[in-house]
Amino acid sequence: MFLRIVLKQLRYKWEINLLLFLTMTALVSLHVFIGNTNRFTVRSIQLIMKNMGLNQVMIPAAQSALDTYLCTENQLEFPQSVTHAAAVHLELLSRYYVSMLQQRMDVAGRVLLLTGIEPVARADETKEKGNPVKPVNSGTARLGSAAAVVLGVQKGGRLDVKGREFKVLTVAPKQGTLDDYRVFLNLADMQKLVGKPGMINAVLSFECLHIGGSLDEIHDYQKLNLTRILPGFKQINIESIARGRYYARRMTNRYQYCLMALVAAITVLIVIITGFQEVNERKYETGILVAQGAAYRYIMGLYLSKTIILAALAAVVGFVAGGVASVMLTTPFLATNTREVTILWENLPPTLALITAVALIAELIPMIRLVRMDPCAIVMEE
Repeated sequence: MFLRIVLKQLRYKWEINLLLFLTMTALVSLHVFIGNTNRFTVRSIQLIMKNMGLNQVMIPAAQSALDTYLCTENQLEFPQSVTHAAAVHLELLSRYYVSMLQQRMDVAGRVLLLTGIEPVARADETKEKGNPVKPVNSGTARLGSAAAVVLGVQKGGRLDVKGREFKVLTVAPKQGTLDDYRVFLNLADMQKLVGKPGMINAVLSFECLHIGGSLDEIHDYQKLNLTRILPGFKQINIESIARGRYYARRMTNRYQYCLMALVAAITVLIVIITGFQEVNERKYETGILVAQGAAYRYIMGLYLSKTIILAALAAVVGFVAGGVASVMLTTPFLATNTREVTILWENLPPTLALITAVALIAELIPMIRLVRMDPCAIVMEE
């Protein structure tokens, strides 16, 4: 009996109910579209910012950062096992570790920055984005753009360093930094050339922001844990990259929250207006039901059940429509080597629960007017 009455209510003024359903579906589609687009956009921005380069340099606390930047003879060496020791501690915010040994050296009559590198993986790193610094195979070299020009060597050429020949596999695009003047070698090859087996003089890494909070709080958290895990070392942050990534993430998140709040407010407003209209139009029916002994909770159940049905249908249809729209419209301009843009089906249950809850809360406001009606006055008026 109860369900039959609810279905009759849906057929009654079906034009209004259809309009409400379509409006809620459109709002749910917008909600899902914003959520999906923001999620993949944030990941794309993270990828773009990561490709700007590693933004942390770890060196011995006793060493001046200037010696590292200028690649002087005063650089201190330490075992490359330090990098692996840091990579084991997942509480550190550093990711994409790279052991580095650098030294100024005369190469073919020109002084360049000879740099041995070895990426070190962390257990929780995914293949989705990967370390921006790619390994250099033994016996090969990767040249910065300026180094290739001054040496007159291009991709596929041969390079002689202290009597050992290396094949140039790649020439990096122009960066406008000191990396343009570097000759990148395999770390083990570099250690043999300079007679420092197992030693490095810096660890490069990338700072993750997943703990949240301000950028200063993130830096303080990292410093505290690094001091505990690796006493005697300090970490220098390249703030331009750190701030760029931090503000990009904060902007996209706040943009999403503002739009989500606007969508929720519009949904509530539409449900309230529709509810008041229906309560007013059906006040005589309500008065008759109450006069016949029907409880207000029974009558409210009829209204709320109808709202639940409409909200649930709108949530499912809107989720699919918004998901498809996000895939079709955002795929062309997002970074293609991050996670593929897809419909996030795992978000369907929470979306269904959220939209239904919002609709029910909004419907409760017209119910206040319903329970305040005087059934005797309504019947007498009729």
